[in-house]
Amino acid sequence: MNRFVRRRAILQIIGFGCAAVASAGAAAQAYPDKPIRMLVPFGAGGITDLVARATAEQLGKELGQQVVVENKPGAGGNIAAEQLTRSAPDGYTLMLTTIGLVSVNPHTYDKVPFDSFKDFSYISTVASTPHAIVLNPSVAADSLPALIALAKKQPEGLSFGTAGFGSSPHQGLEILQASTNTRLLHVPYKSGAESVTSVLGGQVSMTFEALPVVMPHVATGKLKAVAIAAPKRHGSAKELPTTAELGFPAIQSASVSGLIPPAGVPASIVDTLNKATKKALDDPALQEMLFKQGTNVAGSTPEEFRALMAEEHQKWGRLMKAAAAAKK
Repeated sequence: MNRFVRRRAILQIIGFGCAAVASAGAAAQAYPDKPIRMLVPFGAGGITDLVARATAEQLGKELGQQVVVENKPGAGGNIAAEQLTRSAPDGYTLMLTTIGLVSVNPHTYDKVPFDSFKDFSYISTVASTPHAIVLNPSVAADSLPALIALAKKQPEGLSFGTAGFGSSPHQGLEILQASTNTRLLHVPYKSGAESVTSVLGGQVSMTFEALPVVMPHVATGKLKAVAIAAPKRHGSAKELPTTAELGFPAIQSASVSGLIPPAGVPASIVDTLNKATKKALDDPALQEMLFKQGTNVAGSTPEEFRALMAEEHQKWGRLMKAAAAAKK
């Protein structure tokens, strides 16, 4: 009798196990079955926010669920990153990150609340937006060479607004100083939009910021653009010379963004999100809209995205050490 009881118990355990596996498989296949959050680590109105909202709408169509954008600015994106690391690894919380947040912040903050390669998974790059160097009209320089000459005459006499420590404009600032032997006064803000507003108001002298954010102000004469910090001109601002054309090829700055969830998200969900992101970025209407704003879509595999961030992490580690040594 005991033998039959044991056999029945074993069969029940096997049955429960099969049911659990089937249930887990069904749950994975059903993903997503509710809205998805997309954290934006900077304030509304900046280029990361613009790209996030455009991508979220199209990604939601591909996934069949709404993708809700939530701005979580502060500490150069570290606040949003920490929230992401505390989120369940179920694919329902993502973040549109930047190179600055993942690869530069660890070198510019004494401590960050994440490990760039242990606490995140990687889905795909999303977009790349070159930056323009723009000045308040009161700055006595109408070209990049004139600006550099002025900065050399007045160490820290010109102020430079950015979206925060580790942001893409901050990266551009460090490259500018290192490649021209100049010293500018860094003034960090919570977003690129705030930084641009301060340049418009004359609180700071200049900034690097994405084309769609600054070019409307350049068109009205409220800002002066002296160059695009890229090797080639962009179709949305053909009249703007490049830093390379003007003899400063090392000065390059762009906002490169991509989607990440917390570490531990099942591979099947990462694959679903990667395929949906690529399809979203292939949409001609989305591409045209972003291009007119000065942004190029740039999808990738998860492996390519992780490799890019690792390369940038190493590069910015070297650059920030060199910048710190130069200031001593």
